[in-house]
Amino acid sequence: MKKRKILTFAVVVALLILLAPVSRMVGGYLLGQNRLEFKFVEIGRGDVKKTVSSSGPLSPIKKVEVGSQVSGTIAKVHVDYNDRVQKDQVLAELDMSLLKADVGKAEGNLLRIQAQLEDARNDYNRNLPLHQKGVIPDSVLLSSQIKVKSLEGDIKHAQAALDFAKRNLEYASIRSPIAGTVVTKQVEEGQTLAVQFMIPCLFEIAEDLSRMEILVAVDESDIGLVQPGQKARFTVQAYTDKTFSGTVKKVRLQPMKVANVVNYTVEVDTENKEGLLLPGMTAEVDFIIAEKKNVLTVPKTALNFTPEKDALRRFVGRLHPSAVAQLTPSNPAVEPDEHTGFLWFLNDQGELAVQEVKIGVTDGSHTELVDAGPFREGMKVISGVVETDKDKKTEKTKRLIGMPGPGGGGGPPPGP
Repeated sequence: MKKRKILTFAVVVALLILLAPVSRMVGGYLLGQNRLEFKFVEIGRGDVKKTVSSSGPLSPIKKVEVGSQVSGTIAKVHVDYNDRVQKDQVLAELDMSLLKADVGKAEGNLLRIQAQLEDARNDYNRNLPLHQKGVIPDSVLLSSQIKVKSLEGDIKHAQAALDFAKRNLEYASIRSPIAGTVVTKQVEEGQTLAVQFMIPCLFEIAEDLSRMEILVAVDESDIGLVQPGQKARFTVQAYTDKTFSGTVKKVRLQPMKVANVVNYTVEVDTENKEGLLLPGMTAEVDFIIAEKKNVLTVPKTALNFTPEKDALRRFVGRLHPSAVAQLTPSNPAVEPDEHTGFLWFLNDQGELAVQEVKIGVTDGSHTELVDAGPFREGMKVISGVVETDKDKKTEKTKRLIGMPGPGGGGGPPPGP
């Protein structure tokens, strides 16, 4: 097993040598008048969150646009921006003079038809006994009967016209359909409404501003990571030093294509008891996909580090001399999976060494060490190199004091 692990390390780093361009020496090797020295980072402990980031506008969870169902001139506006209103409260009134005239006209028409119906019924009642005695023919009785039926229909039509006129008169008083806060007012006294062309939005009422929602556009490549019930955190430009929290309520199925990129709208609910969040603010949202607390972490730069070509050759030759010769483009090494990483360090002889580790959640800058092997908090690993002038006094290269590893490759020291 130990021999196989040695060979695996050798094959992986040998592949890096084949792929690496001709470059400069590292760790005490000269490059013209300069030399390259290792940079080190420290293994620490902390919280790591994997997130998906996007943005979207804040809006009330429930809001209603209030318009007018009848045309006319605005006679009176009773509310203004930010006013609290109750359900059925009058927000504005139209000029009612013409609407009242329509009601009077409908009432007069109904009375006229009612009188005609009464006269027609009297005629029918007179003609019926005469018909039974054979005094008048069937046609006369049938004509009076048809007139009654026709006027009964006219009565219903006139009654409907009266109800319509009365309803329009009621609509002249524009009322709030819900209790809430006026967030939009787009009407002034004297303004004329022509609803036959367009029903305008006069007011927008938000039911409850103590709870808000964010409509976040998430790219199709990330939408699979976002699920209802997930936690989210966000900031707004008005309060850059404050972070707010929310919960994913719904992922809408309707796709939106913007600049050839498919996005999906994600609804995020959040509390606004302090009243700091206002409708229309842009929220920069991070969806928390995974979170680990108080775990060993290492800067991602250390996991991304690859030694220079000459240093790799020296390491592979020391670890397994035949590995470089055996590796060809037709016999490539298998790259580690997303849960495996390699940390490079200097052993107690000052030689380059490497250790395989199991990694977990990453936030882009730090990565969780699920299985750190012999690494412990406070140990240092290599994250890069810096070029220094050999003629100037430089700091001694920092080293991770370690125990000899397999094949002389070295390894990090055991934990306490």
